Amino acid sequence: MLSRRFLVRSRFLGKFCSLNATAREEASRSEDDYRILADAVGVRNASLEGHSVLVVHPRIRWGRHSAPASTTAELQLQEAVALTNTLPNFRVCSSVVVGTDYNTKKRRIWAQGRLDTLAELKEKERATAIMINVDVLSPLQQAELFSFFRVPIFDRYNIVLLIFKKFAKTKEARLQVELAEIPYIRHRLKCIDVEHIDPSILHVTFPISTKGDKWEVLRLREHTLRKRIKAAVDEKLNAVNGERIQRGIAATVALVGYTNTGKSSLIRRLTQDESIFVEDRLFATLDSSAHFCRLPSGTPILLTDTIGFISDLPMQLFASFHATLSHVVNADLLLVVEDVSHPNVMAQREVVIETLDALSVKRSLVDSLIYVGNKCDKIDPQLCHQPDVCYISCLNGSGIKQLIAEIDKRVMALRGSVVRHLKLHSGSPALPYLYRESLLISQPIPVDGDDFLLCKVVMDDAQFAKFRARFAFTKKKSDIS
Repeated sequence: MLSRRFLVRSRFLGKFCSLNATAREEASRSEDDYRILADAVGVRNASLEGHSVLVVHPRIRWGRHSAPASTTAELQLQEAVALTNTLPNFRVCSSVVVGTDYNTKKRRIWAQGRLDTLAELKEKERATAIMINVDVLSPLQQAELFSFFRVPIFDRYNIVLLIFKKFAKTKEARLQVELAEIPYIRHRLKCIDVEHIDPSILHVTFPISTKGDKWEVLRLREHTLRKRIKAAVDEKLNAVNGERIQRGIAATVALVGYTNTGKSSLIRRLTQDESIFVEDRLFATLDSSAHFCRLPSGTPILLTDTIGFISDLPMQLFASFHATLSHVVNADLLLVVEDVSHPNVMAQREVVIETLDALSVKRSLVDSLIYVGNKCDKIDPQLCHQPDVCYISCLNGSGIKQLIAEIDKRVMALRGSVVRHLKLHSGSPALPYLYRESLLISQPIPVDGDDFLLCKVVMDDAQFAKFRARFAFTKKKSDIS
């Protein structure tokens, strides 16, 4: 039935672009075609109903694909378990590391003996699904493993995509999740059309005869999604730029880091905004957001939050969120928030730096970033010794003042700002100007019998030149320092 529906629609695909059809009708029909195609390929059949999951980490014992020295197979398995348990109706019933040679590209990954052992474990634990902890299984691998174990087979791509689908709340996030589905569909179509694999092996329910039309459906869908995402991002960017102008924002400070390291918690601490959503969960944040903050120097900045990074994730999945990461690329300063209590913290740092490189973040921005070691309350204070890390605890507030001072110093250096002391008459018209432009660091101090005020301000050379010209302020040793 599904195949017939797709075939009927595909015969009329050319009519969708006819002059008689309205743009809205074309978009609606194209979307209907895409949904039928997505269902046929199985991308929408990964049910969020309850599963008891056996998590298996293939440990590559030697060769260039083996795990880096900064991590272990056990730590990688722990992350896979946490990732799977993030889905509300998924429960990990058991987890195991199973060795394999050189790579995970073989049709069934392991030899028959290890497969039989895993099958016995699956039966013993009554697992209703298996998660193989690799970035992405090929369609053929997924089909082969399903035919052997007779339960749904998930990889990191599937699990992360399901997490995104479950927790995406805004229009922007939902569009990005839909864009992330397309490489999955395209991969399966390639196996059928290019590698001539029988669709039934891949559990694909349409015949190869729809080849020409289905590629066009995918192309149109991707084009439409990218346009919608760009419009949503531009709308948000325009709002942020409007706020920058209105509030005189001096710099944008972007918080990046591995997933669940406490980026949102830190922004909540820095802004004192209790409405910011915080949850101890992988990928709790899927949307970019901007928050106003005023530094001790009086400098107004924007703090931006975004989706967390994670290892062993296909770049085509992460690339679907590339548009909303533009504020990271265009930031003035980066804070890399780390969970210093995590045993895999250095491996996570490597992933963050690699991801920033993949986003083409300019080298000068990476070289000037600040490492923020969050959750220092969970470790021995003697371990907080790296000189290039600002150690903090978002839980108890430890180190927050020192971090704010460091951010303030960096932003002032970026702007070329310096602290200046001005001695003004108590009735000077310059005083309202200093308040209005947010240039005062602290309240003015009365001097000389209250006739004058000592004002501590922060200005760069251009701001000070403008100030002097506007108020005919003459530079005297007694008036300025």
